[in-house]
Amino acid sequence: MPRMQAPASGVTVRMYRQGHGDCFLLATPKADGSPFYMLIDCGLWTNSEVKPEQTIDKVIADIAEATGNRLDLVLVTHEHMDHVNGFAAKDPATRKPCFDAIEIGELWLAWTEDDDDPFANSLRERFHDTLLALMGADERLDRAGFDVHSPNRTMLRDLLSFETGEDAADELRERLKEVRRRHPALSARRQGALAIEGITNKRAIKYLRGRIAGDPVFLRPDHDPYELPGVEGVRVYALGPPRDVELLLSLEPQGEEEFRLSADGPTLSLLAATVEGDPESARRSFDPRFGISRRDVERSRDKFLKAFFVDHYGAKGKSGPTGWRQIDNDWLESAETLALRLNDEVNNTSLVIAIELRGTGKVLLFTGDAQRGNWISWAPLKWTVDGRTVTARDLLGRTVLYKVGHHGSHNATLDGSAAADYANLSWLASEAFQDEFVAMIPANTAWAAHKDRPWEHPLGFIEDRLKQKARGRVFRSDLDRVAKPSDVSAAEWQKFERVETDLFFEYTVADSPT
Repeated sequence: MPRMQAPASGVTVRMYRQGHGDCFLLATPKADGSPFYMLIDCGLWTNSEVKPEQTIDKVIADIAEATGNRLDLVLVTHEHMDHVNGFAAKDPATRKPCFDAIEIGELWLAWTEDDDDPFANSLRERFHDTLLALMGADERLDRAGFDVHSPNRTMLRDLLSFETGEDAADELRERLKEVRRRHPALSARRQGALAIEGITNKRAIKYLRGRIAGDPVFLRPDHDPYELPGVEGVRVYALGPPRDVELLLSLEPQGEEEFRLSADGPTLSLLAATVEGDPESARRSFDPRFGISRRDVERSRDKFLKAFFVDHYGAKGKSGPTGWRQIDNDWLESAETLALRLNDEVNNTSLVIAIELRGTGKVLLFTGDAQRGNWISWAPLKWTVDGRTVTARDLLGRTVLYKVGHHGSHNATLDGSAAADYANLSWLASEAFQDEFVAMIPANTAWAAHKDRPWEHPLGFIEDRLKQKARGRVFRSDLDRVAKPSDVSAAEWQKFERVETDLFFEYTVADSPT
């Protein structure tokens, strides 16, 4: 594969198709004419490859070849497996880190990674405490007789591995035992922090920090726009994560923020959908959206859901065990909910950047896995640049490329109108910029749908809205081609120039009038 070229002006974006995870390589020209290479994230969920032969080490080998073994900048949005475990990947032949072959100039992280920031430290303590509580829940499940392949432990350990790295649940337990043995005088919180520092996701960030000459740059939304070293035509604005606990913990869309089937249709609530039209709902003590009927359980294709209700509620007449109802074990059932909550909270600490091209004002928006509170926080942001005020709403209105958050999930892109007082999809690509809008979705839909607890990534309603807004110009990593919609003319589609290979998609946002 030849070296990746920077355009004469603007940014070329290469979206890798390794699997259910993010990895984006950007090229833009420096002032001296040489290319500036920037990598945003590199990871995938275990065993989620789009194609078995397109492994993460092959992606990294392509990055090395495309950049001449030199990355000017690596940016990490947040510490989840599908965004960082590529940095900890090892060459299958030599067992050395794959990224050892690539020189790294600067490392950009969210302010939440700054060890000198008291607020960031308090957040890390919260996440560590929750993670250790989940490890305790896994131990209790083990002692209570739940096999590692039981639905309770399978889901919990799957989520734990997402937070810690592949197969790291047992590793963390052993590290915690060792830390306690070596440092018995330390507080339980400090012992936990020491144990967590060594696991895979943390190891990836530590590795990157050790590869740069100086200190990382910690981006904050209340800071002036950032400059790319040696590049004159680009500014980078940090939109999130917000420095507000309430917003960081606000995870789910509310009311009109949630995507709907139509303006008057039902919301995308699984429980609301399953009980709709259920004659039993009129006799229930609680609102139908907080329940699920026997009929819906029996008709469901969700194997986990069926197994749970058969075992514990006697669905289809089977009498299940009642030991799980004892108070000693009852709280363990909430461990999965707690793990999902932790997952969402970490998502909401995502570093969100808007890359502005100075010539045309076009913007490329990379959101990581930012959720509701992160989005809500952007609306009041503003900066003074060259004597003029730039607002976040202005940047979103000039957005022509959107890296879709969290694989197109329901809680990572907000719905709404242009008149809404919170950032939403309608704010993106307004007026003169709407004809150039393009979206990129890193996802493996078939893999996500066949998990024990399946996900809909991307959510159909969000993908449909993106296709409508982008006139079909939506890249999805698990699809080999971007198909032309029937209502788009051949002449219009011909203007949509891109590169499509088994390993990546490539698209250029030009910083010149089209």
